[in-house]
Amino acid sequence: MVKNDRRVFFTIVIPTLNEEASLPHLLSDLNNQTLKDFDIIVVDAKSTDETQSIARKYKANVVISNVKGVSYQRNLGAKLSKTDWIVFMDADNRLPKNYLSKIKQCLANDDVDILSTWIEPDTRLRKDKIMAAIMNIFMEINKNTKNPYILESMIVAKRKSFETLNGFSVNIPWREGEDLLKRALKLNMKFNFVKSPKYKYSFRRFRKYGAFRMLQEMSQMEIIKMLKGGELGQTEAEKLYPMKGGSFYGTTENHKMKLHEFISILFRDKTIDNKSLKSFKKDINTWKSLFR
Repeated sequence: MVKNDRRVFFTIVIPTLNEEASLPHLLSDLNNQTLKDFDIIVVDAKSTDETQSIARKYKANVVISNVKGVSYQRNLGAKLSKTDWIVFMDADNRLPKNYLSKIKQCLANDDVDILSTWIEPDTRLRKDKIMAAIMNIFMEINKNTKNPYILESMIVAKRKSFETLNGFSVNIPWREGEDLLKRALKLNMKFNFVKSPKYKYSFRRFRKYGAFRMLQEMSQMEIIKMLKGGELGQTEAEKLYPMKGGSFYGTTENHKMKLHEFISILFRDKTIDNKSLKSFKKDINTWKSLFR
C-alpha cells in the first residue's frame, strides 16, 4: 500500500512484466533524485523473474496485477495514489538527477492537466540520436494541433483530471496515451510538451526489430485503422506490436535506417499553427548537426 505517513508531491507509477534488467537502473535514478517527496508504485503483472524482489529492495510499493496490460496496470497504480500528481513511467526509462525537481517547477509555472517532456536516446549511436530528434520534432510540431502525440513512457497527469477521464482505456491496445490526451482536450484540459528536462528513452524495441521494420508495422496499424474507420482490434495490434515484457528485448538486431524514410510522418496534421512552426524554425540549427 502507498505510504500515508508523509505528504508527498508525486506518485510514480511503473507497470512491469519481467523487467529485472531495466528496473533497477530506473529505481536507482529515482533514489538519486534531488527532489525526494514522491512515492513509487510498481504494478507488476506476475513477473516470473526477479522484478518484484528488485522493486522491494528499492523500497517501492509493489502491487500485483491479475491482468497483463499496461493500461490496466497504470490505472490500478493511479487508484492507489494519494497525491495531486501522478507520473507514469516505463521501467526502461533513465532519469537525470534533477528530472523530478524540474518537472515540479514546470507544473508551478504552467497550469496544465497533462505534461510530457522531450527525450534523449539511451545510447550514443548517431542513428538513435537522429531518431530521438525526429520524435521530438514530431511531437513538438503536433502538440498544438487537433492530433497531438504523446509517448506513454512518460506522462505526468493531474490526478483529479485523470480520474475525470476514467484513466487509460483498457480497450485500446495501441497509443493509449494519445487516446487519453484527445479525450482530455475535448474537455478543454490543458497539455504541454516541454523541452527540458529530458529523460532517456529506451530504443530496445527498435534494436530488437530494426527501425525500418518498426516504422512499417506502425504504418500498417494506421492503414488498418483508416480502412476499418476506427481503432485496431486486440488481435491485430498484438500481432503487429506485441507486448512481451522486458525479457523479450534481451537480444538485439542491427539495422541501418535512412532519414528520408521517417520524414514523411513528421507533418501528419496540415493545420500546424504558427507557434509550433516558429518553435521548429528556432531549434533547427540544433538538429542540423544530427543529419550530416
